[in-house]
Amino acid sequence: MSFEMRLRRIEQIEQEILRKASALMEDGAGVYQSDLFVLGATKRVLSLASGFRILMAARNFTCGAALLRMQIDTAARVHALKLVDSMDALCKAVLSGQRFDKQKDREGEFLRDNRLISKLMEEFPWVENVYKETSGFVHLSERHIFSSIAKTDDASRTVQFVISAEDPERPDEDYFEILDCFFEATKMAATIILGYVKFRSLTAQEKELTAEAS
Repeated sequence: MSFEMRLRRIEQIEQEILRKASALMEDGAGVYQSDLFVLGATKRVLSLASGFRILMAARNFTCGAALLRMQIDTAARVHALKLVDSMDALCKAVLSGQRFDKQKDREGEFLRDNRLISKLMEEFPWVENVYKETSGFVHLSERHIFSSIAKTDDASRTVQFVISAEDPERPDEDYFEILDCFFEATKMAATIILGYVKFRSLTAQEKELTAEAS
């Protein structure tokens, strides 16, 4: 699969999310605090995916890696809705400006990053390693120094650095891993978001049936 094809399948996931998540905004549907939260998360997922594709086309690995970390972060927070007794209580707290990591799950644990990632790993085991690796791009670390190296020569024991917004010239294949990881992260976010959309649809149907029976 080529560089361009990898970018294209990320865009296809974006289109699927946009099409299916629109069910949350259908006329006549009640709006819950959790709906608002998920709609905001959906917007973030789409914005990150669009930005990532632009950055990869511009060969900006550093910023692209940071967006990959943010995409996982978004998925982890929407997934946290499954960890609490009241989704609306959690979302109301967050929408009112309270910190996410100060809220607790049904087991009494704070919803800190390590907790969110550990619970996400139960369904998506690959997340841990990718999350740890990309965290190095969020904070200034050795990852930024190494990404500026254009060439090394063992014989002369020299290193060439490139100081530029763009990456040193590299083959397309060097980007395949991050492109594939971002696709998987976006697909994961889509699975979680659309799972919520399905849950809300079933809940609405149950309420309609109850109302008709009464």
